[in-house]
Amino acid sequence: MTEHIRACEKVIAQFDRPTDAFPLEAVIVLFVVNEAQLPGWEDRVDDRVWNRVARLTDHCFLCPYAEQDLQNQYFALNHQELVNFRRGVPIVKIVSAIDTRTILSSGGRMKQDVEVKIRKALAYEVFRRDVVVGQLQAAQDRLDGKLVVTERGSGLPYLSEHAWVEGVQCKGDARKEQIGSFARKLAVMSSLRAEGESVATEFVAGAAEPKVVVDLIVKQAAASTANMQKREQYDAALAAEAWSIKILMKACARISELSKDKVELSTATHRADQRIVKREEKERKRAEEFASGERKRERWRALDPIPDPMTKTMHQEFTRHDFSPEELVFVAATAGVDPNLLCIAHVLATPEFRLAQMLRKMNLREEYLAGPLELGVLRELFGFSDPDGCYQEARSLLISLALQGFSQDWWVAQLKGE
Repeated sequence: MTEHIRACEKVIAQFDRPTDAFPLEAVIVLFVVNEAQLPGWEDRVDDRVWNRVARLTDHCFLCPYAEQDLQNQYFALNHQELVNFRRGVPIVKIVSAIDTRTILSSGGRMKQDVEVKIRKALAYEVFRRDVVVGQLQAAQDRLDGKLVVTERGSGLPYLSEHAWVEGVQCKGDARKEQIGSFARKLAVMSSLRAEGESVATEFVAGAAEPKVVVDLIVKQAAASTANMQKREQYDAALAAEAWSIKILMKACARISELSKDKVELSTATHRADQRIVKREEKERKRAEEFASGERKRERWRALDPIPDPMTKTMHQEFTRHDFSPEELVFVAATAGVDPNLLCIAHVLATPEFRLAQMLRKMNLREEYLAGPLELGVLRELFGFSDPDGCYQEARSLLISLALQGFSQDWWVAQLKGE
């Protein structure tokens, strides 16, 4: 645990801004096992889980508990985990770290890197998907013989209706209380589109201005709709565009919520530390007075312990399972962040997350390093080694992302020459 804390502090210190850390070299894997069914617990862990854990760390911890003792632990098992626990199935839990000593005051606090990156990715995707949705709707209308000219923002009403997720911080007109529900959504989407246009050149390699990006998006949309002859095909394509925005809106809302929770936790930790210091000072004075004879007797009742600032409710909030592995891969590929900072539920998919981040760097022509985790997934995706059967939907998305930037022949040639 000490090694884990030191590694996290080392990573935190590398950032200019206060941030969280989830260093891979400090992953702590716990196997929670029913102590009444402890013998042979290793054999009841799926081989695929063992292989996944071995990719991330060279050690794990066994935590045997009686069911009644679980109520006093900082973690909580959900219904399905409790059912499995009673059957003797080992439950995998991952320990991560949160820097609770740095209070990031709400309002004027410095945003974490992950917040900024997810917000930028959401803004750019709204900008991009607005153009694509407008092109798709125009092409769909042409099936009925209508002549439709796409305009700036023509795709935003569709995205407002089909991709909306509450909780994204808004600006300008969207903050007015008297505005209607749909008008507010449209105002938020419009604001995000404007933000996305301002950062568009950061997301497209070689683009000098937003107009170049728009022209490229229009060309790609035209190519993707060239063979579409049925309205159902367009409906499916529109739904896919909305899905992308919905995931990033959910990620943006979730990271803002997490940040508020961490402010609350760090504030509570600071208050607890202050109480500890004051209590120690009082006890020191009491001991001195007792030794000098000023106080005739010791405290007759022990003080109540200072409660742990991290409550079980907070822990449940920090470890909520809000995202699927596929959704986290998409966040990693679009925002370039480690999605374990957003949701810790799928840490064993870290190799896929790392590959998604690497593919983003490749598409932006940034420097990247293909480590053993990324290469391992690539070899499985392109048939050079047998896959473990985990995270199939996430891997299907990874193949699609890999082929967007480079052909399959190119990948095969690179992996052969590895």
